[in-house]
Amino acid sequence: LGSIDWTIDLELQKKTDENKKVSKHRIRASFKKVISSMSSLSEYCLPSILRTLFDWYKRQNGIEDESHEYRPRTSTKSKSDEQQRDYLMERRDLAIDFIFSLVLIEVLKQIPLHPVIDSLVHDVINLAFKHFKYKEGYLGPNTGNMHIVADLYAEVIGVLAQAKFPAVKKKFMAELKELRHKEQSPYIVQSIISLIMGMKFFRIKMYPVEDFEASLQFMQECAHYFLEVKDKDIKHALAGLFVEILVPVAAAVKNEVNVPCLRNFVESLYDTTLELSSRKKHSLALYPLVTCLLCVSQKQFFLNRWHIFLNNCLSNLKNKDPKMARVALESLYRLLWVYMIRIKCESNTATQSRLITIVTTLFPKGSRGVVPRDMPLNIFVKIIQFIAQERLDFAMKEIIFDFLCVGKPAKAFSLNPERMNIGLRAFLVIADSLQQKDGEPPMPVTGAVLPSGNTLRVKKTYLSKTLTEEEAKMIGMSLYYSQVRKAVDNILRHLDKEVGRCMMLTNIQMLNKEPEDMITGERKPKIDLFRTCVAAIPRLLPDGMSKLELIDLLARLSIHMDDELRHIAQNSLQGLLVDFVDWREDVLFGFTNFLLREVNDMHHTLLDTSLKLLLQLLTQWKGLAIDWFCGIGHRIQSERSPYSNVLHAVEGFALVLLCSFQVATRKLAVLILREIRALFLALGQAEDDDRPMIDVMDQLSSSILDSFIHVAVSDSVSTTLLLLLKVEKPQAIRMRKYWQEN
Repeated sequence: LGSIDWTIDLELQKKTDENKKVSKHRIRASFKKVISSMSSLSEYCLPSILRTLFDWYKRQNGIEDESHEYRPRTSTKSKSDEQQRDYLMERRDLAIDFIFSLVLIEVLKQIPLHPVIDSLVHDVINLAFKHFKYKEGYLGPNTGNMHIVADLYAEVIGVLAQAKFPAVKKKFMAELKELRHKEQSPYIVQSIISLIMGMKFFRIKMYPVEDFEASLQFMQECAHYFLEVKDKDIKHALAGLFVEILVPVAAAVKNEVNVPCLRNFVESLYDTTLELSSRKKHSLALYPLVTCLLCVSQKQFFLNRWHIFLNNCLSNLKNKDPKMARVALESLYRLLWVYMIRIKCESNTATQSRLITIVTTLFPKGSRGVVPRDMPLNIFVKIIQFIAQERLDFAMKEIIFDFLCVGKPAKAFSLNPERMNIGLRAFLVIADSLQQKDGEPPMPVTGAVLPSGNTLRVKKTYLSKTLTEEEAKMIGMSLYYSQVRKAVDNILRHLDKEVGRCMMLTNIQMLNKEPEDMITGERKPKIDLFRTCVAAIPRLLPDGMSKLELIDLLARLSIHMDDELRHIAQNSLQGLLVDFVDWREDVLFGFTNFLLREVNDMHHTLLDTSLKLLLQLLTQWKGLAIDWFCGIGHRIQSERSPYSNVLHAVEGFALVLLCSFQVATRKLAVLILREIRALFLALGQAEDDDRPMIDVMDQLSSSILDSFIHVAVSDSVSTTLLLLLKVEKPQAIRMRKYWQEN
């Protein structure tokens, strides 16, 4: 550990600027491995590792005593050069704390497996809380780094509190008591806020019940202080702390809502918090807290109280302040999760009325957009998913069908990109959840990534296989499946007309134009919708579009101006080839014909990119053929491969490419010919009259060379023949040598 900073510097000095990012990534990966190994060792010798870590920390800082006091080095009276040196030394101190806290986070996770003596626990707690002290008047260049280190020590406290909560609580309450007894001043206020922020990664243990009650007792003590304190900033800091702690509880709580300590906590805070949240100066900070209190309350408490706050949220969705509108929207979708998922709604009439009120506010009838505007579409998708969990028919017919213009005559069709994007994504998410039997969707949580980089979010893997009519029937979506497919077909055709063909990179009007300049205004939401529609292929195939039409559309989009749409189209083309045996010939024919028709040597960079995609398609097909052969254990011989026509067509295209004046293009053409030979072998090579072109070229090159050298030809013809005979045989080498000598 002591040499890691010097090692990084020395390694980076050896590298050029181009390689520095790669070097940093490798060093970071090595460092993670070191930490991971120390974490594993701590399961068996945690006390000795902690003592060694503290010895290293003291040695790095030159500290001989046990205080581990953090001391900013910068002096406002120092001269310019001395001040710069102080900043660098201070940065080094922070780097030591950065490394130290990262290691502590990992090794302290082993405390439940290997108890630690109290003195070491107190050393960790004291060091962490010293980093929560407010540094008045400091505005140096290392301010951001100080905040990062403080957050890391807050995470250390969060990890430690899982096993040693009484010691953490005792230290926090003692520090808070000391500050509260001092005379109120801006410095004391900021010191209290810094102390409160140090507890933001503390998490309540749901079991055993004794630990749950102990955590709630701590929350109740903080609640008393929240009700007593007059300072607005401290009140807001405490509200933020409660939200950070309560959101994970709200996501997991079930019967725990009946535990008296939690019930008392909610009842003691709710009325005061609700009243304060209606004031403009408190609303941003207290709306999330009111939401969390409702989310962890008992069912009857929730149903009796939530409608008042729900109306407040709905009225604030149109707030001119985008921050307030965002807070109201997030409060709404958490409340809706509790209502639909945990409480399972009310009576049919009451639930229907409540949902209509929410939906008409979020998605006003006759409007092209949603309320509030400029919010992440994923929030609206989740809202529809929560509704569909208990009221699938309502979600489909009242929301998704309306968004996708299902059942509307062609004249009434209107392209509303934002709504259509939400509707299509919601349908895909709902179908995926039902097909994978995911059960209830989780509650939306905050803080997906901790300061240490550890992620709290489990990455969801979505199905990419085509949703068939039979599978739609099995998951109860057959009534909606075909209509959504027809809607996707209609949307794709309109989008291709408006932002598809006209924005291909081969279009002369797009020359020398930057995507940032072209994808603006009304085009941007249309491009976003286009991405969603194309990404849904082959999961959801448009009904009404033929194979060739769809392949041609994807081929065009593979050279679209929008980089993301381009990559999505390429992935969808590959998905069609991989998932559908009967589409493979059409995909290669269609894509090759498109390249011949639309992309030429005038766009050599674009051509090479497209050729790499063609090569990738062939490689994927070869891999599938090899897997199939390994699965059945033998190769079926046939007089002529059923795919001979398409493979020879691609070979013909590759022969044309061998005449290109670009060296890179010719190399790609040779790679394509080789890949087709490998694909012939994987599929089962047939008779002599149906052989890969590159084998024929190798066989005939000798006789062509012999006849060629006796014929007087122009330089241009000789160059062309040399290109056509670019093979890896000795004849080609002799031929190149002959022309060099003559």
